[in-house]
Amino acid sequence: MNQILVTDVENKGQDGSMKPIIRFFCIVCIVFSLIMIGEAGFNLYKSLSNKESSTNNAQNSDSAYTPAKTNQDGDAKPELKMEKNGSSVNLIVNSQVGINKVIYKWNNGNETAVKADGKKDFDFDVEIPQGDNTLSVSMIDVNGNKTKFKDQKVSFTSADDTKKPVISIENRDGKLYVTAMDETELDYFSYQWEGQDEVVVTPTEEDNKVIKQELEVQQGTTRLTLVAVDKTGNKESTTKKIIGSNGPAIKASISEGNFVVNVTDEFGITKIVYTHNEEEVEVEDIPEGATEYEFRVPLKDGANYLKINAYENGIMTEYKCKKTK
Repeated sequence: MNQILVTDVENKGQDGSMKPIIRFFCIVCIVFSLIMIGEAGFNLYKSLSNKESSTNNAQNSDSAYTPAKTNQDGDAKPELKMEKNGSSVNLIVNSQVGINKVIYKWNNGNETAVKADGKKDFDFDVEIPQGDNTLSVSMIDVNGNKTKFKDQKVSFTSADDTKKPVISIENRDGKLYVTAMDETELDYFSYQWEGQDEVVVTPTEEDNKVIKQELEVQQGTTRLTLVAVDKTGNKESTTKKIIGSNGPAIKASISEGNFVVNVTDEFGITKIVYTHNEEEVEVEDIPEGATEYEFRVPLKDGANYLKINAYENGIMTEYKCKKTK
C-alpha cells in the first residue's frame, strides 16, 4: 500500500511542475505553425497573382496587336487586281519591293513572263482565250522572292462587245472640248488634271452613247488623263500633255504713215489675219514656229479701221484700233 501511495504522490508532484512548461511549448508550436501556414498561404497567393497578371498581359497584348500579312523579308505581300476590258484583261500588280517580272498562264498552258524593270506598280493587258478559262499569275521581285496569286476564272465569247469607246479632243478658243462615244452605251467618262481629283461624268438618258465635256485650261504645262468606259466594261484611256495659254499678244502703233503691228506668243504663232477697213488679208510669210512677228499696214486717207486676229493653233486673240489720216 505504501508503495502504491508513494507512487501516487510522486505522480501528483510531477503533473504540477510540468504543466507550465508543456503549456509554453504548446503555445510556441501553435504560433510557429500559424506563422508557417501564413507564409505558405502568402506565397501561394503571390504565385497565383503573378500567373493571372501574366495571363492578362498576354491577352491584352494579343488583342492590341494584329500583325500585317508579310513575306519573309517583313514587307507587306504584293497584291493583284484584274480589270476585264472586252477581249482582254488588265493585270495590275502592286508591291512594296521592286518587281522583276510577272508570270502568267491560261489553264494548263505555257507560262509567259513580262519584265517589270523594278517597278513597284506594274500593269499590262492579256488577251483572253475563247470560253471559260483559269488564269494563273505569279510575281518575282528584285530580291528573287516569288509570290503566287490565287487563280482567277475569266470567260470570253466572240459574241461579247469588244469595241472600246472613242475619245476625241478639240482645242478651240482657249478651251478643250472632249467627246467620248461608244457604239452601244457608255457607263461613264472621267477626266483628271495632274495633281487634282478625278471628275466622273455619266451619260444622259436621252443620249447614252455620247458624253461631251468642256474643260477650262489653265496656263502652264500639265497632264490630263481621260477615261471612257462602256456598259460591258470596255475601257479606253489616254493621257495628254496640255499647254495652257492665253493666246497671242498683239500691240499696234503708228509710225511713218503705217500701222506697225507686233504679235508675240511663247508657244508659236500659227496664223494672222487682219481687216483694214473692208479689206481682209492673211499674212503668208510667218516663219514656222515663230514666237514674234511684226508687219506694217499703210494708212489710207481718211478713217482707218484695223482688226487683227492672231492664232496659236485653235486659240485666237482679236485686236481693234482706229486712226484717221
